[in-house]
Amino acid sequence: MKPERAMHSTGTATDQATITRREVESLMEREAQPGSPVLTVYLETDQSNVLNVNRAFKVVFRNMLRDVEQPEDRDKQEQLKEDAERVLRFLDDYRDTKRGLVMFSDASDGFFHVRELGVRVPNILTWRDLPYVQPLLELIDEHERYGVVLTDREHARLFSIFLGEIEEHKDVFAKAEVTHIKTSGTDHSRSQMNIQRKADVHARWHLSEVAQMMSRVAGRLEFDRLILAGTVEATSELHGLLPKALRARVVRKIALPVQANSAVVLEETMKIEEEVERQREVDLVEQLITAANKRQNAMLGLEETLLALQEWRVWQLVYTEGFNVQGSQCTNCQALLATANKPCDYCGRPVRAVNDLIQLATERVFDLEGKVEQVRGQAAARLKEVGSIGAILRF
Repeated sequence: MKPERAMHSTGTATDQATITRREVESLMEREAQPGSPVLTVYLETDQSNVLNVNRAFKVVFRNMLRDVEQPEDRDKQEQLKEDAERVLRFLDDYRDTKRGLVMFSDASDGFFHVRELGVRVPNILTWRDLPYVQPLLELIDEHERYGVVLTDREHARLFSIFLGEIEEHKDVFAKAEVTHIKTSGTDHSRSQMNIQRKADVHARWHLSEVAQMMSRVAGRLEFDRLILAGTVEATSELHGLLPKALRARVVRKIALPVQANSAVVLEETMKIEEEVERQREVDLVEQLITAANKRQNAMLGLEETLLALQEWRVWQLVYTEGFNVQGSQCTNCQALLATANKPCDYCGRPVRAVNDLIQLATERVFDLEGKVEQVRGQAAARLKEVGSIGAILRF
């Protein structure tokens, strides 16, 4: 058995800046408590949405709670009521709202875990044996970690952005600031030329220092993509000075004043992230379809993908947004099956019907240390044409 690794709190959000994959994995590893389901709640709390003003997200929670199938057992009814009351107590005290909120509650086990998110989440409520983490996995997949270097020829700032949260690393470029050079002389034009020459030399030194410092901090900040922001002249020169490995992570150069506030930097980055992610998904789906058609370590369709998963061959699972189907899971070997009305294809033992087949499949892929990709927009439309799901295989 896996050790209990669930995180506990007293009803307040965790102190860590942004959620991590390891944190989600610890929720996945939580052992089911016999007769003690976990209430999982995803709430969109974005105040820019008029539907959320005046704390209307509490009404959304109550409405979702009414839709949960009520247990027949009186003890279970009390458990659900207690879990719901813990969530409501938290919402009563929740004031400084972000865009999304995720809560896990099992009062009988003293388990209550809360996460505020800087991105919107779908409104979802489940009450089941294990925490429902698929939306979190999809969010982490959707939002890569970005680094933004904001610079001109004299100053530089560094930001990291993940899941709608921005952090400025003020100490990184402290030594790379360029001091204005002033000089005097009787020959005004010659003096101006000297000033300009020295300014160019210092600007070149400054940008070289920025490039070197970026090399040193890249591993520590672990960003996936890099944006160069600032003046056109500075970003173009800095791009040429970056090491090849860092240059490969640059996805865009944009014009921004070096004094831009964090909100502006975050807004511009989120726009770019959306564009980059949608295009990456289009490319991935085309690669998947091409490889599957050529029978080059790829599968398309639900049954074929589940077969590859049972054979431990799936390296990357790809499916469309909102795709979820009913199926079954073997009560003996735990195989996932697209049908629910016959014995297990692998061991012949009885199966149980499941309503969250894709959730179970994604968890299985992560158990195999694989990758999961949910695609949207144009990529989703293309994948729907060939079954809405597929996999890139290890062998």
